[in-house]
Amino acid sequence: MADELEAESKVNVLVVDDSRENRLALQAVLASQGYRLVEASSGAEALRRLLDEEFAVLLLDVVMPGMSGFELASAIRQRERAAAVPIVFLTGEARDLDQIYKGYRVGAVDYLLKPLVPEMVRAKVAVFAESHRQRKRIERQAALLLDTERRESEVRLAELRLASERHYRNLAEAVPHIVWTARPDGHVDYFNRRWFEYTGISLEAATGSWQGAIHPDALDVLRHGWQVAARSGRMFEAECRVRRGSDGAFRWHLCRAVPELGVDGQVVSWLGTFTDIDDQKQAQAALSEFKTTLDAVLDAVTIFDVQTLRMVYVNQGASALLGYRPAELLRMRASELLGVEDGALRETLAPLQDGSKPATALERHLLRNDGREVPVDISFQLVPTDGGEHVVSIARDITSRKLAELERAHLYDEALAAIRARDEFLSIASHELKTPLASMKLQLDLLLKPERRADISREDLFQRLGVATRQADRMSRLIAELMDVSRITAGRLHLETEDVDLAALAGDVVDRFKEDAARAGCEIVLRAAGRVQGRWDRLRLEQVVTNLLSNALKFGAGHAVEVTVTEGEHARLVVRDHGMGIAREDLERVFDRYERATAARGIAGLGLGLYIVRQILVAHGGSIRVESEPGAGSAFTVELPARTTRDDELPAERVAAAGAEVHADAEERVSQRGADG
Repeated sequence: MADELEAESKVNVLVVDDSRENRLALQAVLASQGYRLVEASSGAEALRRLLDEEFAVLLLDVVMPGMSGFELASAIRQRERAAAVPIVFLTGEARDLDQIYKGYRVGAVDYLLKPLVPEMVRAKVAVFAESHRQRKRIERQAALLLDTERRESEVRLAELRLASERHYRNLAEAVPHIVWTARPDGHVDYFNRRWFEYTGISLEAATGSWQGAIHPDALDVLRHGWQVAARSGRMFEAECRVRRGSDGAFRWHLCRAVPELGVDGQVVSWLGTFTDIDDQKQAQAALSEFKTTLDAVLDAVTIFDVQTLRMVYVNQGASALLGYRPAELLRMRASELLGVEDGALRETLAPLQDGSKPATALERHLLRNDGREVPVDISFQLVPTDGGEHVVSIARDITSRKLAELERAHLYDEALAAIRARDEFLSIASHELKTPLASMKLQLDLLLKPERRADISREDLFQRLGVATRQADRMSRLIAELMDVSRITAGRLHLETEDVDLAALAGDVVDRFKEDAARAGCEIVLRAAGRVQGRWDRLRLEQVVTNLLSNALKFGAGHAVEVTVTEGEHARLVVRDHGMGIAREDLERVFDRYERATAARGIAGLGLGLYIVRQILVAHGGSIRVESEPGAGSAFTVELPARTTRDDELPAERVAAAGAEVHADAEERVSQRGADG
């Protein structure tokens, strides 16, 4: 011990001087003073010494070859490990104050002048040596204090662990269930008092395992399951029969063990319980007679405990209705399965429990496993059993009934919509048909008046007959449109396909419209780059071009109309006018039955032309769209497949299928207008 104290009391002193005589002189001065002197003859050697050892003070000669004392002091201060070592300069040339100040700037704490005075050297070094010893004592005391605090913390932590374990054991002893713990390998190291009371097994016999009290029929399976769980670290759960020590009877228990994990995720222990479920097993046995009958019932039948609302039975009908496996349904509470709160369900069952009603019922929408809701009627009936009171619920799928109700409501709405559509159509049709009929009748009446016959010139006669003929043509077109709508609605629009040049067809229609264009003040410009060949119904495509061109002349009167035919991936026809245009919100509506743009309310027509155009194009597998801005005209773009099937009947079927959606949407719009009006 004395040797250790002596070694600790010695401090290292580094002497740096290029003169061996000077170093020997300092050795003689500081000998037997409790110092260990380390010599260095150059700055580089001094730096190496400072890296290897710790020094209480550095005695440094100012004038040295290679690296001066000032340069060495500056280098030392830049090194973190040696920066705090006190430096005392040794010099015989420090009479100049500038030299003294330079030494202090580079980190010196004092100067010793040569020739050295031994008493002054010993006094100076003693001060720094004692300071070094004091610092070391403080560091040792701090380390001892930290070690003491650590030990005290470990003691307190151990005491807390013991207290926690005692609390845990006391809690385990107080609960009525069997509680046990095991080491990570599955070896049981604790049973609570309830285990010994129930099984009658002594402490010595129970050490290490609970398997001695298990019924032998299931022991091998249970042992294997526990070994697998112990190796994998997963929760263990199994039902088994445990022998009761008082009478030797085996009662069903639920054995469950949960792993406790450390900070590294590894199992540090197991916490297990045995819960007596024999009464539940008896209740299930008492209900077995019910189950035999209920399994054959197609409706969803469940049985649950009236107090806990826990499921004890579900039949295959419930599994089929809700899309869950029976085991999944058994894990649900009755309130969860029925989608109600516990309180609401208990309120529904209250009349059964107080005897005021033999049975009760409610209507609910049950949520299937796939997210779909199923409407059901649910009836409840109370069934007393040996295991307590249970409720038998029977849920009957009423989807068909609900669909029938919806269908009746839908048919009723459709009937109302059809009546409103019929009334609106009759109003429009009667007005549109009366207009050309009245004009034609007026012209004929003027020709047939006796007093006018002699005065009518040949030119006037042909002019009036021309007006009457145009009005007759207009009536013919209106009637043809009505017939087309009737065919489309019934799915009987028949197409007769043949090889057709769309460019030539458009040119023929444009030629026929020259006189009408002149009356409307329009110039029709046709642009077609060669033949655009396809297999289509010629007459129906003529009807498409005719309706679009007639529409352009009607709404773009006084402006040029452009007809463009091109071929690419599809055959394309564009009819563009520069008239009043269509509002953005009306662009899609103009293709519905009896619909016309808002700005065109003063222009005659049934509102069927564009509807018929779309249906003809749908029948060909094509499409139509419109681009328009109010005041900037409209551009109707038709796209047709370059080649269609040679089967003439398929397009008509396509009209019935693809046109049904448009037809239904149009009726919905008419119905909505009727409801709003």
